[in-house]
Amino acid sequence: MTTLLIKNANIIDMIFDTPYFGDILIEDGKIVHIDEEIAAGDEDVLDAEGRFVLPGFIDTHSHLLLYGLYKSLVDLTPEAVKNVVDIQDALKARAEDTPVGEWIVGHGYSEIELEEDRHITIEELDAVSTDHPIYIRHSSAHMGVANSRALEIVGITEDTPDPDGGYFARTDGKLNGLLFELPAVEVLLPHLPKPTKEEMIQALEAAESDYIERGITTATEACVGLAHGADDYDAFTAYIQQDNDLKLRLMIDYHLLMETEALRGLSFSELKERIEALSDGQCTLDSAKFFQDGSIQINTAALTRDYHNVDDRSHIIIPQEKLEGLYMDFAGLGYPLTTHGNGDAAIKSIIEAYSKVDALPDYDEVKRIEHIQTGEYADIEAMKAHHIDGSFFTNHIYYFGDKHYEKFLGPERAEKMDPARWAEDIGVLYTLHSDCPVTPISPLDTIRIACDRETKSGRVLGEGMKLTRFEALKAMTVNGAKLNRTEDQNGTVDIGKDADLIILDENPLDEDIVLSDALIHYTFINGRMVYRKS
Repeated sequence: MTTLLIKNANIIDMIFDTPYFGDILIEDGKIVHIDEEIAAGDEDVLDAEGRFVLPGFIDTHSHLLLYGLYKSLVDLTPEAVKNVVDIQDALKARAEDTPVGEWIVGHGYSEIELEEDRHITIEELDAVSTDHPIYIRHSSAHMGVANSRALEIVGITEDTPDPDGGYFARTDGKLNGLLFELPAVEVLLPHLPKPTKEEMIQALEAAESDYIERGITTATEACVGLAHGADDYDAFTAYIQQDNDLKLRLMIDYHLLMETEALRGLSFSELKERIEALSDGQCTLDSAKFFQDGSIQINTAALTRDYHNVDDRSHIIIPQEKLEGLYMDFAGLGYPLTTHGNGDAAIKSIIEAYSKVDALPDYDEVKRIEHIQTGEYADIEAMKAHHIDGSFFTNHIYYFGDKHYEKFLGPERAEKMDPARWAEDIGVLYTLHSDCPVTPISPLDTIRIACDRETKSGRVLGEGMKLTRFEALKAMTVNGAKLNRTEDQNGTVDIGKDADLIILDENPLDEDIVLSDALIHYTFINGRMVYRKS
């Protein structure tokens, strides 16, 4: 029996909103006793020295595999490049070390962060190289830009029809290299150099290390299949058989569940049992994943009113009748349902389709909407009425809020974006997320943004929409456990729960404390220390 006694801790148990001083006794990965003082025996003792103990963060929506794989691509994030010339220089540097004919791929590209405030052109990419196919992945993951050699290899020509739900953009009738939305991007993705299974496993290991360092003890991969289709599932299957620390949940793209031979026709319970057996319970199946619109910052989120910058409101991806049929089919197999919805038109479509599932007898699984960026008050009320949970992409406020205010949504809608406040007030179960690698992975940063609602320029979007520190901490801990339906296992510091804990140097409930990853001193999973500040 392994035991650990944490002494002299300020405990924020996420049951009460006030820290209390005490000791925590852990046996075989479980919290067995909490008291003002516990006498030390033969167990290992850790003196918390007055630091603050909280339940480990539960990340309910990010893309671990993409995050890990992106580490090997050309870094085109706003932190690395400021303008088109910077992008060209970064790509040229990689081209010098890449054999002629091989692909050059970048990630983190965001035209709204560039000094030019526009997309890079196909001519500017061709100026880097026409001997190499070049493709740069947008930070949203919902579009990308290709040079002419890449389009040639993929076979996209002026006569290629746009796929349903996406399009190949044109300027004056000619392809300009911009591919919008997943159906268009997925035409190109199979031609990119595929990482080996070993490289994908290494990417997941790198992601796991970074997540744990930021206090995450349970994470959800938000779309197995988004990176490299069925190869994602093979990589995760191999990865979860290793001796990993991070607890993991898998959302699987519904196409994979329908089209992959190893998955086709399996019920939720059958596939869940298989995944848990392979991972010795460290990984489980979360849900079937759907996408019903795109991204606000590329004008592909489906709105009920035109964008502020264009006379267009985009459109939903899956026709309503088809979406309802898909939900009914997967619900019939017992799957919880998770759907990406940024724009209010998409959110309304999802709610309407989920409402049809309510008629199924004995179906009581989680129904979720992800992002909910422009949900209206009536939408949140409808979510409550139909027992729909949600996760808000509040990081958007800081990273893209200025552009949404000035360009994409205008002041009125930007002030109300990511309305977690309404969910809190109405009583809708919700969490917060970073959608990493769209924005950096850091629960404390996400909590800060939800509480401050400040953009990069310091503009506050919705003073009355702020969460309190305790509410935002709940969204990343106990609410995550409730959403995952694991509240009997984690999410609070309580007797009988898994000893998934973080210890912070300062009190995160103190408004004078700046929330950052620097506060994290220890991370424990099942009572074992897996991170210690150096």
